[in-house]
Amino acid sequence: MENKNVNIYLRLLKYPPFAVSRGKGGSMIIKHKLKNGKEIIATAPKIVTTEDAEKLYSFCHIAQKNKTYKIINAEKFGKMAEITASIWDIRKLTNCNDDNYIYKAMDKIAGVKIQYNFSKNKSTTHIIHIVNFDQDIGEINVLMDLNMFKNFAEKSLTIDIEKYNFLPPVAKNLYGFVATNPSIIFRENTLIERAVIQAKRKNKAQDILKKAFIKLKEEKIIQDFKITKKDGQRFIKIERQS
Repeated sequence: MENKNVNIYLRLLKYPPFAVSRGKGGSMIIKHKLKNGKEIIATAPKIVTTEDAEKLYSFCHIAQKNKTYKIINAEKFGKMAEITASIWDIRKLTNCNDDNYIYKAMDKIAGVKIQYNFSKNKSTTHIIHIVNFDQDIGEINVLMDLNMFKNFAEKSLTIDIEKYNFLPPVAKNLYGFVATNPSIIFRENTLIERAVIQAKRKNKAQDILKKAFIKLKEEKIIQDFKITKKDGQRFIKIERQS
């Protein structure tokens, strides 16, 4: 059986910087609040969704599998990782035959800026930088910051890219968050935030989250889950696959 796993940088999964829907256009701001006032903020001039993210993750899977990457000196950025993947391979994994859409999805991701606000310490990074699509040879080429590239290789987690690609948007973000945490009990409010559920009513957000967990169970990403209450707060306990 072909290995469909892909290594993805830990923070991209744990704090997904991707919206679950396109909305009405405009810019994107996604905030994840951490303990002690810490915060992770993703911003972009365009809405970047989980549907766009699957193109990036598939791209990474193909490059990792075929080892089509190298370290170069880029004129504007210094040392960078240059990564290449075939558009045909991305098509197969994402079930998308629109080459221009795949390229535009990657190009939008290049506009995502992630800022880590840890008290007085702040750092800003991009997931990827320049994206080029050579239609004549059918290849997408990406420049990635060297530190980000090393994080993909050294501090990554493994997700099943085929399962990820065919999950609904909220379940995609939820899968990433659950994959990055060894815990089995989570506060429901935390899961709603991490899955980037933007429902106005609390009961609607809870219903969306429950449906996403049902999907994870159906796809055998988790064994089961249970909603519990303690001290007036709702928690979700999951049973992981053995």
